[in-house]
Amino acid sequence: MAKEQTGSGVVLGAIIGGAVGAVSALLLAPKSGAELREDISGKWQSVSQKTKEMASAVGRQTKTLASKIGDEASDLAGQAKKSNENVMDALTAAKDEVKEEAQASR
Repeated sequence: MAKEQTGSGVVLGAIIGGAVGAVSALLLAPKSGAELREDISGKWQSVSQKTKEMASAVGRQTKTLASKIGDEASDLAGQAKKSNENVMDALTAAKDEVKEEAQASR
């Protein structure tokens, strides 16, 4: 789980760092107001699109992970049920054996 949290932190840091760097570069470049607004708008759209793509990728990965966890939980539940049945069968057999021994000793 720590790997996923670290990975998302890196992605978030990259997005924030990229946005801050882009805005800083735009503000420090010698351009007219119209050119600057156009550049900022273009960069904002680019960052927005990349953010949407990353969110979509994270959503797909989350669905895949949830599906895997669901499958594993289902498998574990099946194994637990089978183990429970085996224990119950063993207890029933032991109970029947004790009854037979008690009846035989009478």
